[in-house]
Amino acid sequence: MPPRRGSGEKGRGSGSEEKDQWVVVVPDSVTESQDGGPTFVKLLHPKTEKSGMFLFSKENQQVLEVLAFQEEFRSWFIGESIQQDGSLHMVTPVDPLFLVLPYLVKAYESGMYMPIDQLISDDQYPECTRLLSCINTSDLEHICDVKGSGDVRACRYSEERTLKWLKQKVEQAADKLTDSSVKVTGGAQLLTFTHSLKTEQASRDDYLRYACGLVSDYISADLSKQLTQHMGIKLPEKKEVKCGEPPAKKAKLSSEIPEAAEDYSKFAVKDDKPKNTKMTAAQRALSKVDKTGMKSISSFFSPKTAAKNKK
Repeated sequence: MPPRRGSGEKGRGSGSEEKDQWVVVVPDSVTESQDGGPTFVKLLHPKTEKSGMFLFSKENQQVLEVLAFQEEFRSWFIGESIQQDGSLHMVTPVDPLFLVLPYLVKAYESGMYMPIDQLISDDQYPECTRLLSCINTSDLEHICDVKGSGDVRACRYSEERTLKWLKQKVEQAADKLTDSSVKVTGGAQLLTFTHSLKTEQASRDDYLRYACGLVSDYISADLSKQLTQHMGIKLPEKKEVKCGEPPAKKAKLSSEIPEAAEDYSKFAVKDDKPKNTKMTAAQRALSKVDKTGMKSISSFFSPKTAAKNKK
């Protein structure tokens, strides 16, 4: 499908205005409705606890995370205009329970059961109430203890249920990585997300460790630590690289220029035979001219001799 362009208005001085546009790649399911388009909002990111951009489909049935890929010196040609912002935005579906978790963990300190609409409330991010349309009671039972019946339900965060749910997420991601033969070993090569060679078979622990890192991108650092302990995942230890060579000695500062230890000029090849150079036609003609009584040109630039004293 053709990329959609989000737009806003921003002042530019002297009464002129320029639309602030960006290029976004979204699934067809998000934009197929003719009645209304998707909505971009800012929500609390569960890992960083800072502002993050998300997209809600029509009637808030689905929430997607907006990711931006940026490169320096990049622009877009859109129609007959040039878009100065050359970044590419992509949206990926995200489980709304990840976005609900920070509010449940915070309310757990009171130890009380509360209705979900009271738990998901944030003055700084008022659009978080849209998450209520993306989840139901059966979903909340993955991370909460639920009491009540019918429309009156009270929830409280459950660490046990949450770790069990996160473990399932990690195992599902590990299975998908295994089926796709994604390379999950090799240090910095992980960033390329390339497929592994047949000669380099990763173990189940490698896939679980990598999948746990993917899931940890949507939970707090404390919860990520609890998850690794719950699953018995051992993170690789950072080994210090020891250099076999002794450390370089500090150079002594001196005003004298040190002499070279070896005289490399002795290796230069000397050509004792004089080279026969050919004279040009002008040089041959000049050599035949009688130079008697002629002064050298350098004599005109020599200092004048002092005048002789009059007798």
